[in-house]
Amino acid sequence: MAKSQKVRRLSEAKVKLALGDWLTKLGLQVFDEKENKDRPQWGVFEVGNINRGKRSDLVVHGNLSAAQTLKKGVYVAIEIKCGYKHHDILDGFDAILDYFSDYLWGAEYKIGSKKIEIAAFVFATFFSQQGFLFEEEGKFEPHGIVRGPWDAYPMTFTISRLLWRQKDNLVKRFQILSGIPKLERKLKGMLCTRRPIPEIGVLVLNPTDKHNVRLMLSENPYHWRFEAFKQQRHSV
Repeated sequence: MAKSQKVRRLSEAKVKLALGDWLTKLGLQVFDEKENKDRPQWGVFEVGNINRGKRSDLVVHGNLSAAQTLKKGVYVAIEIKCGYKHHDILDGFDAILDYFSDYLWGAEYKIGSKKIEIAAFVFATFFSQQGFLFEEEGKFEPHGIVRGPWDAYPMTFTISRLLWRQKDNLVKRFQILSGIPKLERKLKGMLCTRRPIPEIGVLVLNPTDKHNVRLMLSENPYHWRFEAFKQQRHSV
């Protein structure tokens, strides 16, 4: 019997190119952490006011929409891992929390000389293009796994929920360390007067709509469409 051929796995750099190309084809604007010689058409973002050199892999510009809500022209920071191994998922989870914490403490994102606000930090893998994070999730049928109206793969759903919970924990710790109790409530969702607290979550293809990018975010209604900025919708 002939041996089955092992599928060649992509490097993380190749996965970044694949995801960036996918998002670009959907009309979203992609920025890399440094000039990318393989994708010179991509923009470049910078991160300042941080003690460590770690930063998101991509920043993507587009519209966020859900139900009757539209957020026009937002920036979403993306951490990318391959998604072949369980360790990839754990590393991506940790990285999102690191970037979120840095942002709470004053990390500044820029495109050119312009400071930008990050609306969300999200985790993605090569398999985000198929609707899930971990390669082995592909054997599941997403419909009906999660109770309620959501279609989601099991690990992807769990990782998103854990990220949401950790966001709440980090914000509470920030409040304690800053010495200002209940600051978020007083400032209506902002930890400082300069900018709102970003959301965190995951980025995947919508399992029930193959032309739609879904962000599973910590903000109600939790499942958001990420669309090209040029698309016209009426704000509510």
